[in-house]
Amino acid sequence: MERHLIAGDIHGQYERLREALDKASFNPDTDILYSTGDISDRGPGMVLLVRYLMSLPDYRPVLGNHDIWLRDYLVSDSRPAVWVDGNGGRETIRDFDSHGVGRKEKERMGEWLASAPYVRIEDKYIITHGGIPKGWGMKELESLSKLRMRLIGYAIAEEPSSSPLWNRSYLQSAMAAEHGADPKVLDPPLDTDKTIFIGHTPLDKPFHSGIYHLRAVDTGAGHGRSLTVMDMDTGEFWQA
Repeated sequence: MERHLIAGDIHGQYERLREALDKASFNPDTDILYSTGDISDRGPGMVLLVRYLMSLPDYRPVLGNHDIWLRDYLVSDSRPAVWVDGNGGRETIRDFDSHGVGRKEKERMGEWLASAPYVRIEDKYIITHGGIPKGWGMKELESLSKLRMRLIGYAIAEEPSSSPLWNRSYLQSAMAAEHGADPKVLDPPLDTDKTIFIGHTPLDKPFHSGIYHLRAVDTGAGHGRSLTVMDMDTGEFWQA
């Protein structure tokens, strides 16, 4: 029976991903694997991870900010200081060098990353890396879901407060609503009957809000904590 599973931010943690998938009894021939973006940086298994994800018959990612830095490095050898010195880029470059990954394979990996959407919308799900910016509705999300990254430094990655790639206020509002905050001071929930899956903000455990139609599944794999894989229909999850 086909299942829909989603991995929170993986951040190069290849072994942890495989362990969590094993716990979930993941079958690549029948199960669909989604992810919330930021597959890259900080972990020790970048090359093995990308090769593995590219080999899956049905892997459906969205882009995270770290994935954009990785794509630019793979395609054009871009090495901005914000990535190399502060966000795990140095370790990623070292891993590619240690595996002797050649130019052609890097380009294939980079174009594969660039083919992922910023937002993925399916029958029952909305998947994006960060949250839903205030004032956005389905029209804006559907327009963004059709865009693909083709240029280095694409502006969608440079608007922290108004981009689903970076937004955190939607999650913060959902969490505040769970504690009885005044709705007037919060970002409003998206008008949808779909479930929204996000990463980007590392939490101690997955978070669910019925009011905000939200499941947040980044549990800090990039910061030495757990990597979570969740069944998107039941909410059951497994961790490594």
